[in-house]
Amino acid sequence: MQTTRSKWSTIVVVFALFLSLFSSQAKAESNSIEFSDVPSNKPYASAVYQLAERNIIGGHQDGTFKPDAAITRGQAAAIIAKLLKLDTKNIKKNPGFKDVPSTLWNFGAIAAVAEKGIFSGYADGRFGPNDKITRAQMASILIKAFDFHYYSYSSTGNPFKDIEKLASHQNSVYTLHKLGITSGTSPTTFSPNHPISRAQAAVLIIKTEKVRSETVTLKASDYGWFLFRGFDDYHNRFLAPEQNEKEIIQVIPNKKTAKVLQVVPMKVGTQKFSLNGQKENAGTGIQIENKKYYIHVTKENGQLKLNFEETADIISTNARLTVTKEPIKKVSLSTMDGSFIDESIKFQVCHEYVSVNAICLPLTERGEYIATVEYAKGTKVRYGVRATYNPSDFYLDTFSIEEIPKVTIDLSKDKGDFSDYKVHDQSKSIKIIREKNSDIFHIQGLLSGNAYIDFPKSDRNKEGTLGLNISVIKIGSIIRVEVDRYDYYDQFK
Repeated sequence: MQTTRSKWSTIVVVFALFLSLFSSQAKAESNSIEFSDVPSNKPYASAVYQLAERNIIGGHQDGTFKPDAAITRGQAAAIIAKLLKLDTKNIKKNPGFKDVPSTLWNFGAIAAVAEKGIFSGYADGRFGPNDKITRAQMASILIKAFDFHYYSYSSTGNPFKDIEKLASHQNSVYTLHKLGITSGTSPTTFSPNHPISRAQAAVLIIKTEKVRSETVTLKASDYGWFLFRGFDDYHNRFLAPEQNEKEIIQVIPNKKTAKVLQVVPMKVGTQKFSLNGQKENAGTGIQIENKKYYIHVTKENGQLKLNFEETADIISTNARLTVTKEPIKKVSLSTMDGSFIDESIKFQVCHEYVSVNAICLPLTERGEYIATVEYAKGTKVRYGVRATYNPSDFYLDTFSIEEIPKVTIDLSKDKGDFSDYKVHDQSKSIKIIREKNSDIFHIQGLLSGNAYIDFPKSDRNKEGTLGLNISVIKIGSIIRVEVDRYDYYDQFK
């Protein structure tokens, strides 16, 4: 019997504990914050309640939040101080604002954010604790509060026409827009001088906080470098759209120092990223080093995560050949000594990439090559192709020229006196032959370089050709000669 009584006693105690836990949970749920004017279906409701639960913002005694009401500078200072957990009790220095006495309810918060450089006062010595915060001002406050680097304003990437002439907060608005943190009041306006509402501020704070928590700060010192010399996130690469990456990440340099970079994940995916830095050694002097990564962005528990995978990969790179619109039968690729690499290499039309007709040949190895384009009508055109490699890049650097070893210039219809000419060719890049008793010149390329042919008897005060500018480009055995007339009007361009 004693044992049975003990069992029942234990069950009763456990049941009582269960009821206690259940009632406590129910009480906690019933005490959760709820504002009568912030229904859960509002787009800003989640941000408002997140901050309210953390005691960052509060409501009014009548149970409302007043989401459309403006925020004052003093209120914003208090919010930021709580958000960053700043010490508002032990104030080391009075900021000295003449309208912020030490008895003011938010004096400690104002002093704390002023000391951190997040807020500053007016030129007349006031802080303006009761002045309304504008949307643009809030952008700058959050950039400073969360220690974000900022982009320099670019009119090409900015949709908001009303910040084009905004001086002090332009970079902050532009940065938050690029990072997907803020949007405008319309597709083309941001309304920078409008007061920000309590609801708008809550959303902006939560978004900025989340993006900052996902951001990784790279320090040059972590690589043993003195500073970062540069980086490439493979966005908007000139004339190479196949090398452009989707914006999986954003990389923000620091305008004040080259020793840190911020990498911000934007969405799930993988993107290429390269770095180069400068190391300073006492014995060997300055040394340049390079790193290449695949940055993988994943999502875990609602947060974007960055994973850096170092690599030495070289990606197949297109070499572009300028061609005519005629049908092409095939393209062959060989070494400079004529040994075929591919007698019929696969190519694609890429004229949409540039302003001329072009085809693209894939290359995977550095070197110098001869590409021969055979048209359907039987014509063959040769090109010199050079592919070099920079260790900091995923792609080869390619350059190509059409073979034009000789150029004939007929000046018989040009204005000017061409009876005498003088060749300026320090690099000995050309050989020039003039047809007897004529104004026809044959120019042969020999070496890479630039030359100039002067016609001293042409009158420089009258319309006419004064000379010829000649450029010779050589890749292996392939030579291209380019000739431009230098005329009277060029003097005034």
